[in-house]
Amino acid sequence: MRKLLLVLLALQSVILFAQDSEDSVKGTLAKEVIVTGYPSEESTTPAPIEKVDARELKQAGDFKDVPNILSQLPSVVTWSQSGLSIGYSFANIRGFDQRRQSILVNGVPQNDPEDHFVYWIDMPDLALSASSIELQRGAGSAFYGPAAIGGSIDVKTMLSPDPGFLFTFGRGSYSTSKTALSGNSGLIDETYMIYGHLSQTKSSGYRNRSFMNFLSYHFSAAGYFDDLSLQLNFYGGPVKDGLDYYGIFPNDSSRSNFKEEDLRKINWSESFAYERRNEEREEFFQPHYELLSTWDISDDARLANTLFYIQGDGFFDFDGTWVQAFTGYRHSEYYRLLPVYGARYGFTGLLDDTLGQELTHAVVENKQFGWLPRFEWKHGESGKFSLGGEVRIHRSFHWGQLLSADTLPTDLPSDYHFYEYRGGKNIFTVYASEQYNFTEDLSALTSIQFVNQKYRFYDEKPFFIDTNSASQKGLLPGWTNYEFEVPFTFINPRIGLNYKISDNLRSFASFSFTAREPRLTDYYNAAFFSEPNFNRTQSATYDFSSPKIRPEKLYDYELGLTLEEVLSSGVHLRTTLGGYYMSFIDELIKTGETDKFGSSIVGNAESVLHYGLEFSTEIAFAELLTLSANITISHNEILEFSSYIDPDTVVGKTPIGFPPVVANFGIFYQPMDMVSLSISGHYQGAIYGDLINSQTFRNDPYVVFNAGATFNLGELFGQGKLAIKVQVQNLLNTLYTTYVESGLGFFVAAPRHVFAALEIGL
Repeated sequence: MRKLLLVLLALQSVILFAQDSEDSVKGTLAKEVIVTGYPSEESTTPAPIEKVDARELKQAGDFKDVPNILSQLPSVVTWSQSGLSIGYSFANIRGFDQRRQSILVNGVPQNDPEDHFVYWIDMPDLALSASSIELQRGAGSAFYGPAAIGGSIDVKTMLSPDPGFLFTFGRGSYSTSKTALSGNSGLIDETYMIYGHLSQTKSSGYRNRSFMNFLSYHFSAAGYFDDLSLQLNFYGGPVKDGLDYYGIFPNDSSRSNFKEEDLRKINWSESFAYERRNEEREEFFQPHYELLSTWDISDDARLANTLFYIQGDGFFDFDGTWVQAFTGYRHSEYYRLLPVYGARYGFTGLLDDTLGQELTHAVVENKQFGWLPRFEWKHGESGKFSLGGEVRIHRSFHWGQLLSADTLPTDLPSDYHFYEYRGGKNIFTVYASEQYNFTEDLSALTSIQFVNQKYRFYDEKPFFIDTNSASQKGLLPGWTNYEFEVPFTFINPRIGLNYKISDNLRSFASFSFTAREPRLTDYYNAAFFSEPNFNRTQSATYDFSSPKIRPEKLYDYELGLTLEEVLSSGVHLRTTLGGYYMSFIDELIKTGETDKFGSSIVGNAESVLHYGLEFSTEIAFAELLTLSANITISHNEILEFSSYIDPDTVVGKTPIGFPPVVANFGIFYQPMDMVSLSISGHYQGAIYGDLINSQTFRNDPYVVFNAGATFNLGELFGQGKLAIKVQVQNLLNTLYTTYVESGLGFFVAAPRHVFAALEIGL
């Protein structure tokens, strides 16, 4: 307990420098805290794995979010709403978006329990604190957290034994700026380490009114004792940004507006009749608190625990003039300002069709607590057994109000909410895995995961169904609200083999079954007057034990080869070749429609098939030159989707967002210690934004090139660490679009833009 108190007191200490022997540092860090939820040893994990290490993170530059840092990896495509590489940025793996990935930071699940999404924008400047990022492609690659369909991303923020301070000051196109200060204590008394950073990133964004203002902090403290390691992490930061979740649409058959400088920057409001107003914005703050511990019980047994708490509070202010045109509701009806509401809640009701310049204020308050225990036992030389679990409790409170309009009841209470509800999700997982070595060349990894979880929707604010609406919808008239629970139980097995064919050639094969539940809003979106997605009873009510939407189920088969060879002194070759076959039952695919938060509406396609080949190669000439390239060729096809409005039109078509070809190349050249240069290229094949694969919503293939340079001037001027970094994005000034959905539009990428940063370190 006294040792733990010392660690807590160290949180308030000024960062100190410590000089310890290399042997002491290595000995202490050998007991580093376990922070990952799945094994990541490539030689024993039967899955395609890519790692971005600390050196590569530094080369990536200072003006990129995590998705854009991963953009050169096989089967990864990225896009952003603002057109830049910061803000609302997204990384799709094999075409599967972030809702269908398992994303972890220090082993802690980051996917929102209700909507499954990961909002990198709410973890500003996370890459500044990252020591490595690991990406596994394929299903079932994480033992806990949301089910991994496309793959898993794990960001680690481990502390470094190297002490120092680093100040970063950067400027770039579109009024982009970054100021950051970070410090690392190194090892103190061979026991403690402390790290912290503060930063601010600002930009006007490429598109109109897509401004960003992010404050970021990260603080970590670790203690390494005889048999116990502890680490505390606190990170997050308030974000403010302009809403930009709708793209643009073609104004003619040649899409001339996609090439015109002013027209491609248009940032549509919900009505698509005019651009967003200055008042339409978002503010959010999501602090993270983590305590990680590892206890070495013996040489062969280890117990790891992670406790975490995540709280997210924020709001959207967005246009409300779209209501009547898109829903048929009078605005006074949609915002629940009718006389019947006035009589109940104490204001003078309205019957107006429109209220004029409506601005909606939508608020969400999230709280999530979790515990992730894991026990490991090495049984001789033959293998390792792991037993672990997950307990996560999530609660949310959602509400909305009409923030302003030309016409409002004069006596409307300032705290009147036209919708209000609470959500909850309890998640309990138990998993077991065995890594068994049959021989020196043949090993197996088997695992099974038992998942029990339950959605809860409750405390909805009552609303009134009048006689006409009740008759049209087949419901009972009068005041009502809904409350329901949806439980799930999944058993997800996985088995894989690793075989070392020779000293230089390894292979793997694996099979996984994974099931994943729909989002809470797929059952009922109370914010937008949707109907519950449940079957009806004979008494004109909903049967909340019988949802219409179902969990998706995936059978995933993977094969891979890895060749690593030293061709000559200092010349190293690494080549991988893999294939995957993913067969879905009831896949949750995007329909092309969206809600007014820009969130995709999905449906169950009874049978969908995805398969492909992934090839990558890298050749390194010592530290002088590295050449790399990768390509993915895939086929993605809907075989059956009977619930779609016209099922025959989508059979044989490609789901939304899946390109048939993705390719990358990279050149890194370091002619001297002071200078490093890089250039990269990315090719993405055509993707479709609707299920009928129309030319109207076809995002054309594109190629984009980026370049970077780093000049380390510290030794030249005798100033310790002094570096200048320059990034040039879209080097050839190509005007292209990166992503499309029929309900959202096309998202443009910014033309050539430059960022430069000065780094001063001690």
